[in-house]
Amino acid sequence: MKIVPILHRMTLALLLAAGGIDAALAQSGYSQQPGYRDPRAYPPGYYPGKLVQPAQPQPQQGFSLRRLFGVPDEPPPPARAPVARPRKPAAPPAAVAKQEKPKVDPSTHVVVFGDALASYARQGLDAHLADNQDVAVVSKVRNDTSLARTDPADWPNFIKATLDGGQKASVAVVMLGANDRQSIRDGEEGIEPLSDRWKELYRQRVDAIMAAFKERRIPVVWIGVPPMKNSKISEDLLAMNEIYKERVQRNGGVYVDIWPGFVDEENRYTAEGPDVDGEPAKLRTNEGVFFTRAGARKVAFFADTEIKRILGQGGTATAAAPNPAEITPADGSGTPSVEAALPPPPDAATPVVLPSKPLVGPVLPLTRQDVTPGGTLVSAPPKLAGDHAYPVQRALRVGIAPGSRPGRADDFRWPNP
Repeated sequence: MKIVPILHRMTLALLLAAGGIDAALAQSGYSQQPGYRDPRAYPPGYYPGKLVQPAQPQPQQGFSLRRLFGVPDEPPPPARAPVARPRKPAAPPAAVAKQEKPKVDPSTHVVVFGDALASYARQGLDAHLADNQDVAVVSKVRNDTSLARTDPADWPNFIKATLDGGQKASVAVVMLGANDRQSIRDGEEGIEPLSDRWKELYRQRVDAIMAAFKERRIPVVWIGVPPMKNSKISEDLLAMNEIYKERVQRNGGVYVDIWPGFVDEENRYTAEGPDVDGEPAKLRTNEGVFFTRAGARKVAFFADTEIKRILGQGGTATAAAPNPAEITPADGSGTPSVEAALPPPPDAATPVVLPSKPLVGPVLPLTRQDVTPGGTLVSAPPKLAGDHAYPVQRALRVGIAPGSRPGRADDFRWPNP
């Protein structure tokens, strides 16, 4: 039996009771050892050589002077709450492009021919008719060509090859002129733009295009060119629009004038204006030649009105074999047949028979007295009662007019709400 350790422990206990733990440690000799440090100088849970962070208080084992003399143990340090690391935000879902449903076997085909301007007309028609599954817009646009600098038969041959190659066409939409302000070759000579000879040659080329459609009985909607940012170009385009209007109407087509939709009150070019919904919007691009999406929709709005008028409600027109008797020469000679290019008119509606109106009405004496429905005489003016009495009395007796209502003809507030 080990007596020395037991005596040593009892001595420490007596010293602790007499002078405290400092005296006990000093007596035991622990405080004189090199590198010694009072354990109470360390932070809670820390011991030389390592950092201890107990998660939960555990019952202490072994000898303890505090437990021996009934001194309560120090409470354990509070456990540190786990620090939540910020989670990496989830990547947003990839944007899925809206896929338009293809139109299944439409009965009406709107075929667009022309240069770079026609591509915007096609874009606007495609957006304008996107919800109509019975109408398909077909693009036959050639951006790098013009009517002036190419061979006179280039555009007519392209149109004939397109229609004879199986392309269905209920109505043709044509828009040309973006690159036509240049000389036309007449043999070895270059004709100055917009001279008298130039206009004569240009008319023949427009007639040749119209003849290609007339041979196949396809109605044509020809869209005029809009004003440009350059005032000199706009003046030349006005003269070209006069040629389009004259030759297209002479050959049985429909000319659509979009010029008023893209100018201000003084008939000058403007890049902004009302869109198809009447809201202010930017209609032209920065270079002052082409259209924005809102401008393309506005061009399509003008053209769609004429397309619906030609085809009629639910009506369609299809390409037919050419009739030699109805072909108009490209030089403008001969009598064009306007009826050949238009669909037959609808059947006349049966007139409604109205009842015959009598020559004279009942004879009423001017001096008769007013009576009520029961036959008694009306001796006094009717009394006003209800919600209408107050405004009527103010208007008829006092002379105060009732207040106006928004949108009514007597609403003279400015500006309008």
